[in-house]
Amino acid sequence: MGIMDIKFFQKKDNVIFDSLTKTLSRHTFYEYMNFLIENKTPFSFFFFDFDDFKSINDILGHNVGDEALIITSNRICEVVHKYGGAVGRYGGDEFFAIIENKTNYEEIRDVAKEINQIIREKNNIKNIEQALPAGKFTITSGITKFPDDGSTLEELFDATDKALYAGKQKGKNCYIIYRKELHKDIFKVRQAKNLDTKNLIDNIFSTLTDKEKSLDDNLKNACSFIADYFDVSVFSKNYKNKFEILFSNGLMPKVKYIDENKYLNMEKNQIDQMIFMYINSIDKENKELIDLFEEQEVHASLLIPCATKSKLYGYIRIDSKYERIWAREEKIVFQVIANLYAVLLEYTNQEF
Repeated sequence: MGIMDIKFFQKKDNVIFDSLTKTLSRHTFYEYMNFLIENKTPFSFFFFDFDDFKSINDILGHNVGDEALIITSNRICEVVHKYGGAVGRYGGDEFFAIIENKTNYEEIRDVAKEINQIIREKNNIKNIEQALPAGKFTITSGITKFPDDGSTLEELFDATDKALYAGKQKGKNCYIIYRKELHKDIFKVRQAKNLDTKNLIDNIFSTLTDKEKSLDDNLKNACSFIADYFDVSVFSKNYKNKFEILFSNGLMPKVKYIDENKYLNMEKNQIDQMIFMYINSIDKENKELIDLFEEQEVHASLLIPCATKSKLYGYIRIDSKYERIWAREEKIVFQVIANLYAVLLEYTNQEF
């Protein structure tokens, strides 16, 4: 069964598809979703986020990334269409699906389980294990029900965001069906995942300069937003035996202070006069640092100076539970956070 068997699309003259994956476009999917809401037709709403997708583009290239998107969306369609549902592309590596008149918890669970299983078992993409921490392609799903979990498109997206975020916190490669008693208080940190670098920096600037909150609270909010966007495990302050967690997704409870001088033997990279000390794969010659990383379950780390022209305040440290390549966009955004925070410290005469 395909989407053209669904009554809404039989009546619609202009169905727009995503050019790459041939799933529904975001606009057409919104029209379908609003049509069901207006007609009070019950449905289950699935939101899919591909785990660690940036690593595929960074390591294997965008051609392989596109292949992964096509194959994986086909797998989702294979299952969803079987149950009379429709699949659309939200943007980037995010997709959504609707299945009409399927709102029973056990039925939804079985569909989600089938989707995750078919992707794990049948997504055969050449060299994919080189780019992904799990060695195979996986997705995380957030799922809600209409009208139980929301009466508008906005309310359903908000609830689905919370379920999806709970799945990411759980460790990815899973599905979470929204339950109000468990998930309603989750702070929605996933925002506009398709922002470009300029808009990301604008968001950071407005967050860090919010006069209604303290500078430290603003820094934590900025780190929380960016950590979710770039899939970072821990943000922290690190300087002279002082250590403070700014954000943690809960997957790395053993992270603690590491003397910043132990990073200095690692590779240094200068881009646009920004100095980065980073680790993509741990240098086997630095045994002391290796031991510290293994103890803290750190597989990739960045140490970025937080400094003005006149003073080094300390370092912003970024850690990942998984091996990864730090992309140029990430480094620029991280450095902006550190630089702007240093300028604000100096302007307000505060300490690190």
